[in-house]
Amino acid sequence: MIFVGKHCKASHYHISSKGTKVLAFPLLILFISTIIGCQSNEGLVESQRHEVIVPLALSSQKIDQKKDKRISKSKNELYFGKEKLGLHGNKDPETSIISNRQNVSGSNSEEKLQVLGAKTLPSISKKKISEIGILLPLSGNVDQIGGALLDSIQLAFFEVLNLKVELLIFDTRGTVEGAKHAAELAINSGVDLILGPLFGGSTRAIAPMTKEAGITLISFSNDHLVAQEGVYVFGFLPSQQIKRIVNFALESGYRNLAAFVPDNYFGKLAVETSKNAVLVEGKELSRAQYYQPDSENLTELVKSFADYQIRRRNLTTQRRKLLLQKDEIAASLLSKLQGMDTFGNPPFDSVLLPAGGSDLKRIAPLFAFFDVDPSRVKLLGTTLWDETAGLNLEPALVGAWYVAPAPKGVGEFIERFKKHYGYKPPRLATLGYDAMLVAAALSQTTRSGEQPAFDIHDPRGFIGVDGIIRLLPNGSNERGYAVLEVGKKGPVVVDDAPLRFLY
Repeated sequence: MIFVGKHCKASHYHISSKGTKVLAFPLLILFISTIIGCQSNEGLVESQRHEVIVPLALSSQKIDQKKDKRISKSKNELYFGKEKLGLHGNKDPETSIISNRQNVSGSNSEEKLQVLGAKTLPSISKKKISEIGILLPLSGNVDQIGGALLDSIQLAFFEVLNLKVELLIFDTRGTVEGAKHAAELAINSGVDLILGPLFGGSTRAIAPMTKEAGITLISFSNDHLVAQEGVYVFGFLPSQQIKRIVNFALESGYRNLAAFVPDNYFGKLAVETSKNAVLVEGKELSRAQYYQPDSENLTELVKSFADYQIRRRNLTTQRRKLLLQKDEIAASLLSKLQGMDTFGNPPFDSVLLPAGGSDLKRIAPLFAFFDVDPSRVKLLGTTLWDETAGLNLEPALVGAWYVAPAPKGVGEFIERFKKHYGYKPPRLATLGYDAMLVAAALSQTTRSGEQPAFDIHDPRGFIGVDGIIRLLPNGSNERGYAVLEVGKKGPVVVDDAPLRFLY
């Protein structure tokens, strides 16, 4: 089988019988195993569990550099399968796109249709998948992420046994216009399924095109607003993460949740989701503070949020009272107050800090500076923390909790990826691997070879390196997350990710 690849150190495409770096190992086993489930991390009951579709690659071999047969493509041609595609017109194929996956109608698609508004679309559950379009930013500002996603897709592609599909790769260049152009090329190429693009804006732009063509899209975006029937978002949805971490905090005895969030759509979604989560328990959000992500100095904002001045005045008042008592008990209490900076706790016992990266690393120390003691106030985070290196090096974050896919599967993927490609992938690279596994499962047919063996909406879901996921008819997804604690030597799982979905 010939596969279109992109060398991780090159800016142009290649075709190789062994993949990007010629992964010269025998193709691996795709299997279905019986396991049991939960629903959105809640209500995990052994007797209520069900099966999950498990398209896992089981082993791999070393790369054989001698069998590398890469062939460069010219700018007016795209290589895929064993043939070349001559592009229509004089359009440059290297335009980037971020999109969702949709069904592509085949020559006999009229026999198997489902109604979608005024259009009739061939059901992906009834259509054989033989060509998969990959829409990623392989040039432009985010080409490193796009390249890593492509490498992870190739890794999954070569780790699955008897995978009878071909991949067609299109560069979206990380722009909306590039995405639209790439989608047009993919549609004209007759793909049956699209993986990509990366961003929500690009997904929104090409969704009408793929729906018109009857092609199912699986986007790597985490923007639930672009999800719709036939257009699936595969990213880590913020609302599910926040529900998971807030519910775990409530179950662990924390009762007064506050939120310190960026002043953007993500922050507003975090606050709204948190309010709804605590409302179920008859609680209210203690307070919510928005900050400008591009603000250079958040000192005064954190100081006010932590009620530092009020608690500082409380300490002065308490000392004066004790001085007036002039007895041994008062003297003992005064001695204990000697090393304190404030008196009394802030009006919360847990704080949601959904942002990651540099925002997290500059905010967390400010909380500690203004006497928000991490031993008494639990900091709570999202998967963005999982993308942030060196959390354990910041003392204010040690002991904090955040949600993320179970680290074991992710860690094993990273090691295999580094072995084959020679570099550590960005955290989002797992999305490419798992999306390809889902596509592989969907491409499997019944013994007759005419019907797909799996349904994209199968309530059992699928499992990959990021754990369980199921795609919903409205285009959204559900995942199973673990809760991790920032330990002094690295993250520690404090609540396991569920293994199955409940219906």
